[in-house]
Amino acid sequence: MNSPEYASWINKKEIYVDQLTEVNINRLHYTLNISGNPPSLGEPVFPMALLILGEPSVRPDELGEDGHPARGGFMPPVPLKRRMFAGGDYEFFQPLNVGDKVYVSWKITDITRKTGSSGELVFVDILREFKVNQQLCATENRHIVYTDSKPKTGQTDEAEMPGEWTEKIKTNAVQLFRYSALTFNGHRIHYDRKYATEVEGYPGLVVHGPLMATMLSLFAEQQSGRKLRKFSFRGKRPVFDLDGFTLTGSFSGKDSAELRVLDHQSQLSMSAEAEFL
Repeated sequence: MNSPEYASWINKKEIYVDQLTEVNINRLHYTLNISGNPPSLGEPVFPMALLILGEPSVRPDELGEDGHPARGGFMPPVPLKRRMFAGGDYEFFQPLNVGDKVYVSWKITDITRKTGSSGELVFVDILREFKVNQQLCATENRHIVYTDSKPKTGQTDEAEMPGEWTEKIKTNAVQLFRYSALTFNGHRIHYDRKYATEVEGYPGLVVHGPLMATMLSLFAEQQSGRKLRKFSFRGKRPVFDLDGFTLTGSFSGKDSAELRVLDHQSQLSMSAEAEFL
């Protein structure tokens, strides 16, 4: 149900002006270990590279304990301890190019409270639009969830069978730190092991949901030989730097694919869908 105490945050807006620089796209390319040379000035970037753009910048004294901007500013003052990037829906209209000056708007579109088997959850939905020279290049519907529930870490479901395409991934603390830096994501669960384990109760550093989603999007384009038109993902359970994980997927139609991330126990960690041009 909608949360009346957060009603004043609905339709709240912010706009950031960012630039897709050669330096940052090179760093992203190498952080993700993409084969081949990074794109040069004026050349298009892969669609989910937009995740390095338009993140809020605040002073150190404006941060919360978790490393995110303190709640009560743009984001509502939800008192639940843990924050997660629960999913996103993306549509790509025209490529972003290296060197582009990008206007990134944020708008909170919905805030809902739910009670499930694991306790109270508060969902915050955010629409982000990416424009260059007043032309809409892409949209993101971002889904953030707050919870006090314990992290899902044990093997509780039947093992998932991989699809037609598979790729094994082994991450590490350096890759997680570099991705945090590129996306200006201060959330301490991705680089501060003491905070991640002792405060938020995880067994290790948490692999960013957007990082895994970006890997899935690149995997989908590589395996299909097609360019993305739409992409969406939903996080199911966290993955940690302690173990590897598997990207897997299959065509689900002539112009679409279903994708998943499976953890080291073959548990479903992320589901995703891709639509191709």
